[in-house]
Amino acid sequence: MAGREVAPLARCHWSRADRGSSLVGVSGAGVRMNIISSSYGNDSMSLIQWAHERDLPDVTVVYCDTGWAAPYWPQRVQDGERLAKKYGFATVQAKSLGMKELVRMKKGWPGNGQQFCTAHLKGVPFLQWADENDVDCKATVLIGKRRAESEARKLTPEFIEASEHHGGRRVWHPLYNYSDEQRNMLLERAGFDVLPHRSMECNPCVNANRGDFLRLTKGEIERVNDLEVEIGKPMFRPKRFNAIGIHGVVVWAKDGRKRANIESEESECASLFGCGV
Repeated sequence: MAGREVAPLARCHWSRADRGSSLVGVSGAGVRMNIISSSYGNDSMSLIQWAHERDLPDVTVVYCDTGWAAPYWPQRVQDGERLAKKYGFATVQAKSLGMKELVRMKKGWPGNGQQFCTAHLKGVPFLQWADENDVDCKATVLIGKRRAESEARKLTPEFIEASEHHGGRRVWHPLYNYSDEQRNMLLERAGFDVLPHRSMECNPCVNANRGDFLRLTKGEIERVNDLEVEIGKPMFRPKRFNAIGIHGVVVWAKDGRKRANIESEESECASLFGCGV
């Protein structure tokens, strides 16, 4: 993660003995909160189903509103929250300052080399909520990352005992060894079809691919264009697509022209807070 900004570390102190069970979020003092960091994409929805099937106690599903979602994504969030509530889970939507204000504040766009969007749009609102509702930092944070997702995530561990990005809380990736087929079976039992793309909580994402650009609505394209004009900088580096501005990038996507190392650039997102999953 060298060279990137990350969410600030919350001030929590705990001893290993305080942690209790590493499997069900239960400590000697009783049940501890389990927080699912969700984007309501395929893997997040699968994780909700997984938690239900294992009777995980005291579950809260937290979604961070980036202010940059696809126009149809709020409905997906509602559907996901409906499933979570059906299973007896609490749901929370944590508000961020929003992508537009972030870009204005930074006077530039996040990118593969400086992906500050994760820290500000996901990390900050998530930690603010967590620190208010888990003051002793004994909750377990669950994220739907899987090794099968990409080359960059092939070493995803099951547990991070004290994640510096989550205020020292334990992070759990229960689906870390799940194949696409196993994930899809969870989705089927949850009553959801497999989406042909990542979560659209941020759209377009700084790691967007050709398919993502082709799915952009006219309104989304103009939203990017207006902000590009306002700050005087394109969202996507011209050398990545040999195009300047979002309109040029969309033309690139439609033309089918190739560019180098697209896969390696796409996999840069660390998903510290469930980005895209």
